[in-house]
Amino acid sequence: MKAEDLVAKDEIREVLARLARGTDRRDGALIRSCYHTDAVDDHGAFRGSPAEFAEWVPKALGIFASTMHVLGNTAIALDGDTAHVESYCTAHHVYPPNDPGGARDNILGLRYVDRFERRSGRWLIAKRLCVYDYSLCVPAGDAWPLDPPFVRGRPDRRDPSFS
Repeated sequence: MKAEDLVAKDEIREVLARLARGTDRRDGALIRSCYHTDAVDDHGAFRGSPAEFAEWVPKALGIFASTMHVLGNTAIALDGDTAHVESYCTAHHVYPPNDPGGARDNILGLRYVDRFERRSGRWLIAKRLCVYDYSLCVPAGDAWPLDPPFVRGRPDRRDPSFS
């Protein structure tokens, strides 16, 4: 494998991690930065442009107390300035205790099937399809068991990672 291929794969993985972070922090600008402006994202419940997706995510995920998109296996096949990428993800969506169904964790097993393109030297998503493999919903405790001195994460710019 050539050094430039290793660099390309690292840049692609960085975009994937940035998008997971942007999603969990509900950061529209960070989400948009992962796509070419003419890209298409298809999440099933949503299909549209990166700008539309960046507006949809905070609304769609706003019902949850927190979310966490954990990336796993990632296969990257480079073909010039195009890359075909399949990334496994376990996505946790935690409902708050005051939700009509009570506190619970909806765990999704999914894969992102992406076409990345390198344009002007930057690898970004040109097309994304979110493929759902399973869903599991389990009860969550009513109280946070790790109160002080533990620091809680936030699904917005008040998260400690922004300071």
